[in-house]
Amino acid sequence: MALLVTDQGEIDSLRTLLNATHTIPRNLVLKLYTSNNDPLEADVPTNSDYFEPYDASNASGYGAEPVTGYPEVKNNRTEEDQDFSEQYGILLNGNRWTIGTTVTAQATASATGNSGEYGITVDDATGIKKGDYVTGSGIAANTYVVDIQGLALELSQQNQAALSNDTLSFGRGRTTASYPEQVFTFDDAAGSVYGYYLSRANNMPYQLQGVVDGASVAAGTTILKTGCKGVIGAKYINLLNVDVTQAATGTSGTFEISVASATAVKANQRVTGTGIAAGTRVVGKSGNTVYLNKALTSAVSNDVVFAVNVAEELTPGQLVSKFVDASNAGPDAFLAGTTIVGIDYETAQGEIGPRVYISQDLQDNIGTASDNDQVNFDFSVVTSDPGGSALDHNLNPGDVIYVAQGTTSTIAAAHYTVFETPTSSTFTTTPAMQGTGDATLYSSIFFAERFTNGPYAIQNNGDQIKVTLNVSLD
Repeated sequence: MALLVTDQGEIDSLRTLLNATHTIPRNLVLKLYTSNNDPLEADVPTNSDYFEPYDASNASGYGAEPVTGYPEVKNNRTEEDQDFSEQYGILLNGNRWTIGTTVTAQATASATGNSGEYGITVDDATGIKKGDYVTGSGIAANTYVVDIQGLALELSQQNQAALSNDTLSFGRGRTTASYPEQVFTFDDAAGSVYGYYLSRANNMPYQLQGVVDGASVAAGTTILKTGCKGVIGAKYINLLNVDVTQAATGTSGTFEISVASATAVKANQRVTGTGIAAGTRVVGKSGNTVYLNKALTSAVSNDVVFAVNVAEELTPGQLVSKFVDASNAGPDAFLAGTTIVGIDYETAQGEIGPRVYISQDLQDNIGTASDNDQVNFDFSVVTSDPGGSALDHNLNPGDVIYVAQGTTSTIAAAHYTVFETPTSSTFTTTPAMQGTGDATLYSSIFFAERFTNGPYAIQNNGDQIKVTLNVSLD
């Protein structure tokens, strides 16, 4: 069975992918590439593919500042963590995409085919795309194009009758997002430009982008959680909720309170107590002054309770194991290689805290009664240090990058999302990275296309490449 995506589902999916709703805090960057390669679904960034026109050599210019006039990103967002000025290319504004679904055919062709088969042959495949609905004599309702091989088309349903040069229509139901024409103007030779790609925006500097062994990976600090519970055979454990009680004072109608100590108070923690409105959360702090998202309902001169998010440091991919110590002498309930696969951050009724789903069944009960309630969560930390010297990565939680293996490495090369940035030159990922060694960092590749009439030779000051984007989904 094939999942049917409705027209509205196609529209909403494109809105999300392209950040047309402006709710995902990363727009896309339009980039050009000078490598002679045809985009494939399995493509990932490398030093031989998808390198940008930094110079005229048609070879990798990673690690050096462009000398071709290839543009620096000009920001179209104003949020504090949305500075992308270290990137090159054209930053797209998500709300400038125009998205709509076609309700009429976009192409016609004469077709032949046998009854009961899933294939037809057309005289002209121009304008026909995978996912297009097909209508005409001998074609079942809601049939669409599964694959195209030259003039041979594979369909989702069998032909209901033989076709002999019957006219068929294609393209109804195609949802397309279009973006206004974008112009790259060069001020020096840039070699041959073969195509373009779209990457999710980040602010990683050129001194890191694509630099071999530009980062190192080491085992991170183990996170220890106590008071955990779990039942043999289950694929989850529960963490223990932690509450911090502090004496507080505050004036009715204001959005702040003073506490005895704000050391354990963090943004987004829930707050309860007399004078505290239901659903109040912490938005920030300064010294022992805590700022809230809701006004106080009455004067505060009493204890208030801050609910610690005990799962905020955890993320899928982290290794899960028993803490080995005399204070935790009970049975080991975890098989080797067990990892986090998901987290329910809110506490379900009757449970002691957030639920952490794991990749393998528990081999024994976990809890204080079993003397094994202490659990370790392990992961690796990436340091941006080309040549062995720390360099600010400028990455923020939520950025998507591709991390490739370096000269010596045991990590899994993959696309990762930045999870935390403990310092300006270190970060962790989700899924959590495992392993050690060297790594090479790249911006991700979301969409790519080779110019059908390219490559375009950029030789002179003022040479231009113009790109009009159309992204279709079926």
